[in-house]
Amino acid sequence: MVSAAWLIIDFVLVFVAIALLIVRLKLNPALALLLGTIVLGITTGIPLDDVVAGINEGFGSLMAEVGLLISLGVVMGLLMSSYGAVQRIVGGILKVFGTRGSPYAFGLTLSTVTPAIYFDVLLVLVAPIARRVARITGRPVASLAGPVSMGLAAGNALVIPGAAMLAYLGTLSLSPSDLLVPGFLVAVPSVALAIFLYVGAMERLRWWNPARDEEAVDEQVLVEAEPDETRLPSMPVALAPVLVVLVLIVAAIAAPLAGVENAVVQFVGSPVVALLAGALTALVITALRSGLAGQADVVNKALETVGTILVVTAVSGSLGQIIAGTGMQDVLANLFEANSALPLLAVWFIAAVMRMAIGGQTVAGITAISIIAPLVDGLGLSPVLVVLAAGAGGIFGGQFSDNAFWMLRSLFGLSTRGTLKTYTLGQSMLSVIALLAVLGADVFV
Repeated sequence: MVSAAWLIIDFVLVFVAIALLIVRLKLNPALALLLGTIVLGITTGIPLDDVVAGINEGFGSLMAEVGLLISLGVVMGLLMSSYGAVQRIVGGILKVFGTRGSPYAFGLTLSTVTPAIYFDVLLVLVAPIARRVARITGRPVASLAGPVSMGLAAGNALVIPGAAMLAYLGTLSLSPSDLLVPGFLVAVPSVALAIFLYVGAMERLRWWNPARDEEAVDEQVLVEAEPDETRLPSMPVALAPVLVVLVLIVAAIAAPLAGVENAVVQFVGSPVVALLAGALTALVITALRSGLAGQADVVNKALETVGTILVVTAVSGSLGQIIAGTGMQDVLANLFEANSALPLLAVWFIAAVMRMAIGGQTVAGITAISIIAPLVDGLGLSPVLVVLAAGAGGIFGGQFSDNAFWMLRSLFGLSTRGTLKTYTLGQSMLSVIALLAVLGADVFV
């Protein structure tokens, strides 16, 4: 058994090395994580046979938990985006909020209604709409770009069925129904408060300087990217896949509370079946609008996209399995026994550091959860709050190592300085506010 001091040093060195491999050497995150997992196992004294067994076991067990959920979520999301559901939903909510409330319309819509759609896809779809709203209302582009980045981050890491959130669940063997309500209860007020503070800083405190924070952008390209309103679906059609999923899952949760035990309700309300129903709903809508060949093309593209997500997620599961065999949980238990709030702060901090280092919300959150997972029962922690703390930490500090940073810079016509003010600052503010919400829930609930 290695000493506690060496264990901590080893962990730091391995995670720094993983970050450098990804950021500096541009190594694929899955390969970097796998190499780091092997090195961590060997240098902490785990027998070689057990290292191999742990990698395989962690990979397979996490895929068994969330593989189908992530796959179906991405398929449903890309099908919805193909027929203009996102544009219709955002447009409809803008009518409710009005131009003054447009930052909230974008942030809250992206964090609650559209989390099933892949982060990068949503950013490409929504950015032209947000720029048009900024142009029409005369607001600084930052007032829309920041809320867009916050909504995307919260929808991915705090709300079901965001891809990062689904991956977090598998690490602690939780059901999506366990996080359905708590995720919304943390995400919605956190996003709203973060947008209020952020927009106030940009507009009232005049933190935004267009001359230095924006760059020239080809307005013609933006006009061409704007959706054709005549081809968009109606609001009921746009929302149909999401509503199908929510209705089925909520029914399965509510039935036992109402004293109704029905095997069919529980079956169709199980997360995999509910997401399948949502994906099939989106598939039928796409087929009716674009033909059978059109829906087949979208599904094929979705499955190509999901492959990368699944591999990185599964290798993160391997890392978690090896971490569990290092004895790190005993070291942390001694550190945390004096303060019950410290573990949640530690989860947030680890996820935040990993997010800043490698840019990925999913990997950052899973790493933090994997380290704390063996201690959840012993310390009396709420697994739900652990997941939400990791999700909040995974939002913090997205910057140069995150490909979405550069996408937002280009799509909104920002300088690098301006992108740091919108993407990095906005998400960091949201991360801290979400952490405070989690700690508040730990104290008062």
